[in-house]
Amino acid sequence: MSSKVLLISEQTLKQSTAINENVDSSELRFCISQAQYLFLQESLGTFFFDTMLDLVATGDINLPGKIRYKELLDNQITQMLIAYSYYLALDNFYMKFINIGLQSFSSEQSAPIDSKTFQYMKSLARDNAQFADNLLRRFLVFNTQFFPEYATIRSNGDLTAEFAGAFKSPITLPGGGNVRGNVEWYDCPYPWWYGQVPKP
Repeated sequence: MSSKVLLISEQTLKQSTAINENVDSSELRFCISQAQYLFLQESLGTFFFDTMLDLVATGDINLPGKIRYKELLDNQITQMLIAYSYYLALDNFYMKFINIGLQSFSSEQSAPIDSKTFQYMKSLARDNAQFADNLLRRFLVFNTQFFPEYATIRSNGDLTAEFAGAFKSPITLPGGGNVRGNVEWYDCPYPWWYGQVPKP
């Protein structure tokens, strides 16, 4: 695995979010790297995560035999990483580490946002990122046959892919067979957040 590989570029992140073009790209690399390591690895599992990094690092992802991996990267992973990188970037730009401690800056033309507005922006960014993450997980669950590395455990230290929804909630929803109207339902083999399907 190449730990220095970024699956999206800093320019892609700028063009797809409210981040200004003048922002130094070096400020964004850490956010992208962390989004990959913390969130994408959880959704793909360590083995598949490492596989995607290697395919991009070697350029093999552009080979005809890897077309599905390229489509996964372009259509699903990219959107998820943009959303989570932006979510993480909000913290980096709200305050800065300097040699005298954490500081929030202002200029003659603008002022820092208040903490309530910041929390609102963080919450909205998190919701958007979790939605994109759910789309990625849903796609993988229904297309597992095309990605043999998905959910494969290579060693005891690997994370397995997280099948549950990316939305974290303390609420537990009932599953199990039940009757709604005149239709009997049963547990779906997929995670509960895909819903249930009626018995034939």
